[in-house]
Amino acid sequence: MTTLFAIMLVLFAVSYSRFKVQRLEMERLEMERARLEIYRDEYERIQSIYRAVDNIDPEYFEFNERYLKHIFRIQVTYQKEKFNLESLVQDDSRSVEYNPTEANAIRQRIKDAGEEIRRTILNLQLNDSLRNSIKYLVVIEGQASADGWAQDDYRNNNVLSYLRAVKLHEFWRDEAGIDFSDMEKCELVISGSGERGVPRAERISTEDDSRNQRFLIHIVPVIGNIHLNSSL
Repeated sequence: MTTLFAIMLVLFAVSYSRFKVQRLEMERLEMERARLEIYRDEYERIQSIYRAVDNIDPEYFEFNERYLKHIFRIQVTYQKEKFNLESLVQDDSRSVEYNPTEANAIRQRIKDAGEEIRRTILNLQLNDSLRNSIKYLVVIEGQASADGWAQDDYRNNNVLSYLRAVKLHEFWRDEAGIDFSDMEKCELVISGSGERGVPRAERISTEDDSRNQRFLIHIVPVIGNIHLNSSL
């Protein structure tokens, strides 16, 4: 009986030890499952933000999936070497394209496009459950025709494309009251890529590259630290 009792005691100790190990493993797996659920939910929320940005009104913007950029659909053609939005070819009385009514219509569409960007960002901020962890980077990138224009370091297509982007920002700010640099959790970057930015539009002809007198708009959600439940 003593021997049998000793055997039963050993079996009980072994069984209890294995049970305890299995229970701890199950608890670990449950904690890991809960953590993965949280990561999955956060990932889906982040993906919904990117989808909302990508679906900005196609009347004004075309999203390029290869370069992840929004291309300004409004064709803006400047007078040669000009960078103000008041100096479009339609504003030049010496040009065969002179048409003040059309020039004003283009500027109005540009205002509307700026309002669409602002409305998109505001809606994202209001409806985003992660709004405490996300800010938005808005990049206005100017491009220039590939005509090789360059007089010196300060007068060339690289500088010209940058100045056009600056003036677009100032136009939205002064004419439409839209200032992305002044929006909560929104940072504005102005850049010019001259003749080498991507993507580039196809030439109208071998002599005419005016389609690339345009703007690319980047709206980039910047994900900060997402604090998960530290008890998991």
